[in-house]
Amino acid sequence: MAPDDISPAQAERLRGLDDAARAARTFEILADRGALWVWGDEDETLFTEDAERRTLLPIWPHATPARLENEGEVDGEHAIRVPVDEFLNEWLPQLEEDDADIAIFPVEDRSAAVLTLAEFRSRMTTALRRN
Repeated sequence: MAPDDISPAQAERLRGLDDAARAARTFEILADRGALWVWGDEDETLFTEDAERRTLLPIWPHATPARLENEGEVDGEHAIRVPVDEFLNEWLPQLEEDDADIAIFPVEDRSAAVLTLAEFRSRMTTALRRN
């Protein structure tokens, strides 16, 4: 288990929250822990597409929920920790170039929220101020 990870039981409790609560809790955790988790390998990060064919980068507040959602699908892929400040300063500009949005804490192909990069930045900035 990663040093700032949670148990499978804790992950299941988070996964069981309704969409709005899961999204709100995600921002609280990101502000508190200072990191988020994506899925991928050493070369690529997992992106998905929604019904509207928007490119989405799924993010999770801990490694365990990311593993519960993705583990075993592709050999060599794993949860990757990204510091929030690095995500805001380096990843968001790249995601803008890629014309991608962010899928917050997907569970069984249902995201807690799908946010534009501006919406994500705004919510993350607000969460960091509260912390």
